[in-house]
Amino acid sequence: MINILVIGIIIYLVWALFHHQKDKSLTLPIFLEYVLTAVLVLILILGVKL
Repeated sequence: MINILVIGIIIYLVWALFHHQKDKSLTLPIFLEYVLTAVLVLILILGVKL
């Protein structure tokens, strides 16, 4: 279960960074937004699972 979650988060981050890099809109705040969203999802899922 955790492996699938981690793979999903990695795919989400790679897709988001690729998308913003492609249209040249990748900035530090956007990068941090995606990373913090991924961390929040991980925390929420682990909290519900436990």
